[in-house]
Amino acid sequence: MADRRPQFVSLLMARAGALVMGVLASVVVARALSPEQRGTYYMAVAVATTAMALGHLSVEQAQTAMWSEKRQQPCLDANSVPLGLLVGTAAAVVAIGLSLAVQGHANLPDLSLLATACVGVPLSMSAVYGTNIALLRDRPRAAGWATLASAAVQCLCLVALGLTGHLTVEAVVIVWVVAFAVSLAVLTAAGGVTVGRPNLGLAGATCAKGLRFHAGSVAAYLLLRSDVFLLNAFGGSREVGIYTLAVTLSDLSRLAVDVRAQVTLSAQCADDVGDAAVVTARIVRYMVLLGLVSGAVTVAAVSVLIIPLYGRAYAEAATVVAWLVPGIVLLSVCRPLSSFLLRMRSSRVIVLPSLIALAVNVGLNAVLISAWGAVGCAIASTVAYAVLVSFQVTYFSRLSGVDWRCLLPTSAEAARVTTEVKRRCRELHIGRVS
Repeated sequence: MADRRPQFVSLLMARAGALVMGVLASVVVARALSPEQRGTYYMAVAVATTAMALGHLSVEQAQTAMWSEKRQQPCLDANSVPLGLLVGTAAAVVAIGLSLAVQGHANLPDLSLLATACVGVPLSMSAVYGTNIALLRDRPRAAGWATLASAAVQCLCLVALGLTGHLTVEAVVIVWVVAFAVSLAVLTAAGGVTVGRPNLGLAGATCAKGLRFHAGSVAAYLLLRSDVFLLNAFGGSREVGIYTLAVTLSDLSRLAVDVRAQVTLSAQCADDVGDAAVVTARIVRYMVLLGLVSGAVTVAAVSVLIIPLYGRAYAEAATVVAWLVPGIVLLSVCRPLSSFLLRMRSSRVIVLPSLIALAVNVGLNAVLISAWGAVGCAIASTVAYAVLVSFQVTYFSRLSGVDWRCLLPTSAEAARVTTEVKRRCRELHIGRVS
């Protein structure tokens, strides 16, 4: 495998910068809005992101599955942004229509706030399609710059509004939409994706192939977000405000893991399936080590900093983070397995595990929310994520012939990573001293 450390470091720094600004923005929002108001803002955003998740037709999965056909790559690239705008607009219109139909019956924010949030759907969908193409083209730096620019604009706008006393629920939603526009613009300008004349025939074929995986994508999204809707219905806006903050902070634990998955995605596209399986196993082993360290650091840091940064109103979020992080890290660590299974082009191995994990999540949430609120959601999520990963590991081992134990890091690999980390720390220390 080629040395991807420069790409890893570059994308890691971009993502780290974006996450730092995201945390700063969340502090500003938490200080300006009550947990109830934060819950209202998040529900408007949740409707928009749900529209994207249910309506994106799993095009990015189809892109990954079709990328091995080299003659199709230029057209897949050119199609990504126009297709995202078209499919995203249709999804946004449907979401607004459904919201209008259930207004007053589902504890949703007012329609104007939902419509504002849904403006971001076609922008975000194009950014998702385009980012996937950038990673498949082995251009993670462009994806990193897009993420960083989006976070910077969002953070600066929220800080400015907070300092001037104009930070409202409506303003936070508008800034959220603007951030997607910035991400798409930078991704295109940085050469991550090409905006060209779309190939309608291939666009139709991409959507058709994506639909084969779409039930699994929908189930996977609902696995990650159905708990928020259930918590909103049974626990109220305050619980949603605390829980969604915990989700934001828990995502810090997967920073390095996700970056590793992104920069090695193109390496998993080897022509030989056996070679791709060996590479996938090697990637997962190192991601397990990264996940263990980052998960422990995240839980420890949040437990110490939650009250000083966010105030006592959000103190409960620390407990929620402690329950969420194991599941989030586990899900992120096994992301390369999902990418490998996509190239096998069997919808069953993608769809069935997600549907089963979703059923587990909904069932556990129905029981645990009434007893423990946001903490119950976190427990249910971690258990459901573990169920999904167990299926992915089983299918990967069965289809690739690679024993599941090969996904666990060896003592030699752990020692090598530890030595590398110590060496880097020494270099940083020497650099500061000099």
